[in-house]
Amino acid sequence: MRAREAGVILINVLVALALGAAIVVLMFTSQENLMDRTRRAAAATQAEALALGAEASLVAALRRDMEVAPETDHMAEPWALAAQEEVELETGSFSITVNDAQARFDLNALAAGRLAQQQTLTQLITALELPDRVALDINDHLIRRGPVRDLAEIQALDAQTRAALAPHVSLLPQSGNVNLNTANETVMAVMLGSPSAARQLVKRRAAAGFLTKGDLTDAGIVTLDGIGFTSAVFDVESRAEVDGLTVTLSSRLLRRTVLGQKEVRVIARSFSPQGADTAPLPDPPPFRP
Repeated sequence: MRAREAGVILINVLVALALGAAIVVLMFTSQENLMDRTRRAAAATQAEALALGAEASLVAALRRDMEVAPETDHMAEPWALAAQEEVELETGSFSITVNDAQARFDLNALAAGRLAQQQTLTQLITALELPDRVALDINDHLIRRGPVRDLAEIQALDAQTRAALAPHVSLLPQSGNVNLNTANETVMAVMLGSPSAARQLVKRRAAAGFLTKGDLTDAGIVTLDGIGFTSAVFDVESRAEVDGLTVTLSSRLLRRTVLGQKEVRVIARSFSPQGADTAPLPDPPPFRP
């Protein structure tokens, strides 16, 4: 009887020891998970700060450009050169990419219902070898519902069509000309109505770094409707990495002069992949065709 009781006691002791060991393991595991979450949260905060700093450097460069070179915007200027290779810092690394939103044809200009923009869209759709109905679908949506912020809002366009359009079209928050200093050859040919002139100007731009009105005159272009040499809207992507965690900040910047004061505003901003949000931003300025 005593042997049986001793066996039961031994089993209870072993169970207690097993439970205690399990609790200790669980405590250490929970502590490690908490420390890992804390480390990742700290790394994310630092990466976001780096990305915001990169964005601020572009804001400063574009603001400075308004003072020193307001008559032209091209890819050899300091604001474009600021999009540099990855920079290594003690706290992490970052890189910047900047794109001129006015290098592409603005679809939101179609909301005004003007024939010239509709004809340009038709020519672009033809140049991209897309079905004629695509131009009709885009026109119909924008005239009936007004400007959009994303091509996906035009539900009649499938993913393949949106992908084909994306390199050549913009959705601007306010009206603006296509910048010939940054436009690709397809957009330039459509805007000028002359593929041969576009080829000539692209070669001249590659050699000189930028174009002037004199270059257009030499190419036989006499009208400047819908085209220009400056931009006001820029898309910036700032990528930052800290302790193996990467954050990408996508921003849209708007340059403008208000009451005589030149300014550069962030009118849209989003982080990925963390999905962290910064302080709410004001809505973009209303579209003015």
